[in-house]
Amino acid sequence: MTRCQNRFSATLLLLCCLLLSACGFHLRGSADIAEPLRQLTLITPERSRSQLEPVLRRQLEANGVILNSGSGYTLQITSESRSRREATLGANADIDEYELTTKVSFEVKDPQGNPVLQRKILAERTYDYDSDKETASSAQEAQLYIEMDQQLANQILRFYANLKPATP
Repeated sequence: MTRCQNRFSATLLLLCCLLLSACGFHLRGSADIAEPLRQLTLITPERSRSQLEPVLRRQLEANGVILNSGSGYTLQITSESRSRREATLGANADIDEYELTTKVSFEVKDPQGNPVLQRKILAERTYDYDSDKETASSAQEAQLYIEMDQQLANQILRFYANLKPATP
């Protein structure tokens, strides 16, 4: 009886794997990028150290994009800004929550220099603030900014992966 159950379990597992792969399932973060889009020049604003750039660079390289300078498509981060504002105030006019926002504008140009995509995207998070736990709140804010950068890098990657390359 046990041997029969093991075979049935193995067969069921194999069937589930086949069905899952047949439906086009991909692990989170993986993108199917067309071959002409695999050569990319990444340009970030020079006046400030981009927080998004290393995260975006890792995402692109992990998805098979070769980052170079001068050939292929160009992805330019035209602006990147972060802000923090009071979201809610308590009874004594103390700050209870902060809202964090990161905004990014980017543009993709084809190998001839023609713009093919321009977008402005943003990520927002709200967190509870406790003035008695300033260090913990600062660490939480830093972690939320890291998560927002990952979210924005994923969005940029998805926009880029969905481009239809120009046919010669």
